[in-house]
Amino acid sequence: MDLIFFGVGLSVIFIILLPLAFYLKAKKLRTVEDILEHGNRYYSLNIFMALHGLLHYGSVFLFDWYAKRYNLLSDRDKVPAHVSRLFKVYFVIFMLCALLMFSSVFFE
Repeated sequence: MDLIFFGVGLSVIFIILLPLAFYLKAKKLRTVEDILEHGNRYYSLNIFMALHGLLHYGSVFLFDWYAKRYNLLSDRDKVPAHVSRLFKVYFVIFMLCALLMFSSVFFE
């Protein structure tokens, strides 16, 4: 049972999240950075920074307290709804995969 949870979580990361990350980095991340960071592109430098940026912006779009912490609460409404929805979906799927992979430790 533990190997099944770990395998499902890992396969979803490689089959769904990695292609979605490359798509978001290529098409949507620069748009979000232009709006939220006023043109400073911290996260679109390479794929490793982009993965961190996708989770960061996903949590900015999901949680008010997180957006307020980084002073992005008023600017996040300027991002188109379909773009913010993609970042939210990426964040939720990533957290579910991490939960599946790490919960496999508790099943023997």
